[in-house]
Amino acid sequence: MLNYILYISLIHLVFGYADFEHKLTNVDNQYFNVDNNVMTDDIESNSIYEMINDYVDLQDTIWLRTGAGISFIYFSDSSNPLFKSINHDYLPEGGSPSFIINNNMMAISGATSIYQNDRYRPMGTGISWSTDKGQSWDYIDQPIDDINESYILSGWGDQDTSGVYLDSLRFKAITTQIYNVTYDLEESNGYIYATSFAGGLRRFNYTIDQPYWELVPLPMDNQSELLCNQIDITDYEYDPVDPPIGNDNHKAFSIFIDDNYIWVGTGDGINKGVINTDNNCIDWFHYNEDDGMGDRWVIGIRNQKTEILDRLWAISWDPSLNRAIPHNLSYTDDDGLSWNFISFFKDVGAIIYDLNFDGDDIYASTDLGLYRTYNGNVDLWFKYHIEDSNGQTMMTDKIYSSNINLINEQSILWAGSPDGLFYSYDEGFSWEMYRTWNKLDADNKQFSAYPNPFYIDEGYGAVRIAYNSSADDNGYLDIFDFSMHHIVTIHDSEIIGDQAQFIWSGKDKFSREVSNGVYFCRLTLGERVYWTKLMVVHS
Repeated sequence: MLNYILYISLIHLVFGYADFEHKLTNVDNQYFNVDNNVMTDDIESNSIYEMINDYVDLQDTIWLRTGAGISFIYFSDSSNPLFKSINHDYLPEGGSPSFIINNNMMAISGATSIYQNDRYRPMGTGISWSTDKGQSWDYIDQPIDDINESYILSGWGDQDTSGVYLDSLRFKAITTQIYNVTYDLEESNGYIYATSFAGGLRRFNYTIDQPYWELVPLPMDNQSELLCNQIDITDYEYDPVDPPIGNDNHKAFSIFIDDNYIWVGTGDGINKGVINTDNNCIDWFHYNEDDGMGDRWVIGIRNQKTEILDRLWAISWDPSLNRAIPHNLSYTDDDGLSWNFISFFKDVGAIIYDLNFDGDDIYASTDLGLYRTYNGNVDLWFKYHIEDSNGQTMMTDKIYSSNINLINEQSILWAGSPDGLFYSYDEGFSWEMYRTWNKLDADNKQFSAYPNPFYIDEGYGAVRIAYNSSADDNGYLDIFDFSMHHIVTIHDSEIIGDQAQFIWSGKDKFSREVSNGVYFCRLTLGERVYWTKLMVVHS
């Protein structure tokens, strides 16, 4: 599954030897119930990173992975979408890099950022899971190796299961939550598997009373396979540090499990695993550009199934410039024995975030917008023109995710962006935009800024400043810095229903980008004046 988007842009693509000072203590597993008290109306964030179809309580439901946890969409009798969120203190803190749902089982990972050494760095905040579709939950902290040594010894398969001496494998100890973010999750045979840039591939058995993390070895960069009980312990070492000391194939980003195989995408291609059901050991086979793939950093895996097709797609980025750049899209129709790739998106300069499928047709969510194939032809794509029919400004062309569902024989196409959710009832010819708004006090005409803090170098590079509006309002907005020096005046507002909004790019009256700090926003409506604060941050 593909669940990395919010945080992949935050990591350094060079994992060096720096000693991290920040360390959080492990916490005990916690248990809680999800009831009406923790169901909130509306979505909690306008950043929509993934959408998953499901069938709950005799109706179609779409689950949303957002910048602030789990939300979901259900439908009234008239097929109108309704929005809710799950909100609880014991769910992982921060946004959600990954979310899975498999029958009654659900799991979600969390991540936030910490300011260290003059920059923000991503940090994992653990995993919560439910076996009764959200009615009750358990929690486990982000995996941390609580030792003073640089390496730990661990058994694998039948190679010294005591993990003390003899045939134990060497794993680089991970003693921090920084860069230790669970980008993707999967579930199989009672285990939850988690991928992490710094932490590698790990798993825990969620069916036992006190789950604990297990290390899962992957082939080193120079290995085409890694077989159970045949690992040369004199040569093998699991280390996600950059080559030549470490291995890019130990930097795990994505995971997908089907009936036959477990697939893990890393910084050095993709690994196909065959799970031994007797001892849960895994035989691995390693593929990359040498085997015909388009690029080697596999940050997403999707499976396209029809009556005649079972195709595995690998969304693979080229990290040569230490950032996401347009890339090829790889696929295999024979379980990795041979690979093909298409170069359309590299040619048009698009970065792919996600793939979704409707039979033979493929939907590609990219930084340039939403694309779709013509009749399943992977060499022929068209781009949707997405704009809100009610006139809301779309801040960015980026589309992170898409989905299709059928409600009362009505097909609905969805597109998730950093700035809200779009849906279409006519196959993409017209669109409606849905965004959550900060709840404003109608009597006091309060107003507020979103997002706040405003990370000026990230997302879509603009902030919305919203207020309640009426027909006689003719307002304008002044912005001041902390010293009350005037920065800019904005006159043009956008009216949406009974609210309105100003959009500010973070630049002053001379088109210069402002500095870090607190800014004061003054709304003037006739003789009435209102104030709010906004934090501007350069990442």
